[in-house]
Amino acid sequence: MLAAIVTLATVSHAKAESEAYRQAMAKAVRNAANRVLPSVVTIEIIGTGGVGPGEVEQDAPTSGVVIDDAGFILGSSIVVRRPSASILVVLPDGTRHAAEVVARDHHRDLVLLKITTDKELTAVELPESIDVQIGQTTVAVGRYGSDASPMISRGVLSAAGRLDGIALQTDARVPPALYGGPMIDLYGNVLGILIPAVAQGGAEDSTSWYDSGIAFAIPSDVITRKLDRLIKGEDIKKGVMGIVSRSRDPYASGTEIAAVRTRSPAEAAGIKPGDKVLTVDGKPVRRHQEIRQILGSFDAGESILIKLERDGKEIEIETTLAESIPPLQPQRLGVIVREESAEGDQPQTIVIVDAVLPGSPAAGKIEAGDVILRVGEAAIEDADSLRRQLISAAPDDAIKVAYRRGDDGQQTATITPQNIAGPIFDGLPDSWGDAGDDDWTIQEIKLPDAANAAAYVAPKPDAENQQLGLMILLLNPGEGSPQDVLKSWLDTSKAAGVVVCAIAPEDNRRWQPKEMELVGKHATAVLKKAPIDKSAVAVSAPGALAGGKAEAADSMAVAVSMSQSSTFFGVAVSPETRPPAVRLRENEPSASLQILLPIDSRDDLPPWGAGIERAGYPIVTGGEVNESSLLRWVRLLQAI
Repeated sequence: MLAAIVTLATVSHAKAESEAYRQAMAKAVRNAANRVLPSVVTIEIIGTGGVGPGEVEQDAPTSGVVIDDAGFILGSSIVVRRPSASILVVLPDGTRHAAEVVARDHHRDLVLLKITTDKELTAVELPESIDVQIGQTTVAVGRYGSDASPMISRGVLSAAGRLDGIALQTDARVPPALYGGPMIDLYGNVLGILIPAVAQGGAEDSTSWYDSGIAFAIPSDVITRKLDRLIKGEDIKKGVMGIVSRSRDPYASGTEIAAVRTRSPAEAAGIKPGDKVLTVDGKPVRRHQEIRQILGSFDAGESILIKLERDGKEIEIETTLAESIPPLQPQRLGVIVREESAEGDQPQTIVIVDAVLPGSPAAGKIEAGDVILRVGEAAIEDADSLRRQLISAAPDDAIKVAYRRGDDGQQTATITPQNIAGPIFDGLPDSWGDAGDDDWTIQEIKLPDAANAAAYVAPKPDAENQQLGLMILLLNPGEGSPQDVLKSWLDTSKAAGVVVCAIAPEDNRRWQPKEMELVGKHATAVLKKAPIDKSAVAVSAPGALAGGKAEAADSMAVAVSMSQSSTFFGVAVSPETRPPAVRLRENEPSASLQILLPIDSRDDLPPWGAGIERAGYPIVTGGEVNESSLLRWVRLLQAI
């Protein structure tokens, strides 16, 4: 009985403490928010052009914060995503004032507005430095509605240096109305300004994670250092250097540079393939992701000191980052390669030519069995480093390829690579033969976390094949079962040597953004079931075939390929595809993506094609694409 009384007393005391804590926390949050609320405003967008791609852009207004009593208002990029007739700032007293855009920080998704008013404005104080601790309480503050009602969301600081080094992360639930508002601590100090953003590849659109418990804010001390430029009307853009990592995985150990982009700051500064990066801006680095993190905080026009190791010696190079560099025009020699371990005391990988594409630039100069040693000045230590050299190569420039053939020692061939963009390459290497010699079957595939029906056609597990290709075929809603669809692909799949995996949407009425990641997981699962080359993986829709119509699967295929760039190296869709709400990033040498369209020439490019090309994506013109030519293109994605 006494034990029961003690237990009840303990529980009662714990509840009292819990209630006291909640009340104390609520009071602290209110007091902190009240310190900045006089500076928080609502921003309304009037008369936007066109229809936004999602509910977020149609749900304006959003928030902003007064940063100067002269009328300067800082907001998020969502305010200027689309053209509008006017932008209005609603002050805490409910009065509306027309605002003009002074400047944009494109790098950090911020915009500076200015209003002219005789109202007394209260400017928030942005500190010159902040001391943040992971796990500390954060409070997101904004306003919403015609009466500019305060909105508050509490969470904790979950990470710093996110989005390649530019943002703080909180688990507070941040709806669109809070974008542009301040994120503060429990003392009312401004830690940052909330922005619409998602991690790379995380979602279709940068507003897709709203209210998810993952939100980002630009640190206030960084904003303080940028304000003078913005107030002067100077737009700010991210700085780029132009180095290409040797490893496909940015988190892998090692900082060796595989290639240097043509006409880039890195090339101008004298950085060379094979250099190993030791420090960036005085900070030691051990992997390329750390280089990205440090470089990510710098803007175009800013200079940075890089310490490198070259031929066993340390050198320091200063380079000024550029706003942009010429887009990639990925090139190809026309070789299929494999990696082998070389004999010797030290483990070493060598790159051996398996086959040469007939009629390619390498034909007659490189032969099967040759070991590729160098391209230009860059040593070739694996297939990925060779691929990056060609993807980054300047068009129409001859390059010297050093190779070893049998016992003849090192030889050199001068080869002018071929641009990947253009017609589908005609023909496969003779050595590949007919992949249909083995028995291929249609099998169902089911992932534990996916409700999608899916099946794939592939050789039996014990079959011996050359490195095959993989095409993920996204079906349109209501198109039928994957098994039934694959029956018409079976013979062509066997003949081309390409595994085809058909996936139906979870909902028979539409594809959903949440399924983008699941498509990538299906590809990963199938890669384990057959001898598939990791670079010969594509996603496509039925609209990619001649005469096909653009439907939901086409837009989904584009969204998947852009967001799952480490998995897919090709995407094939209808030219009439409606581009999804995906932030178009520059094509990267580490995961270069080809786009196949069933058109005859560049003259037939869709309106969105020019933007795709400017971002460095090669467009392959397929002409009258049929199942055979589509799968031939997929398998040849592995060609370098």
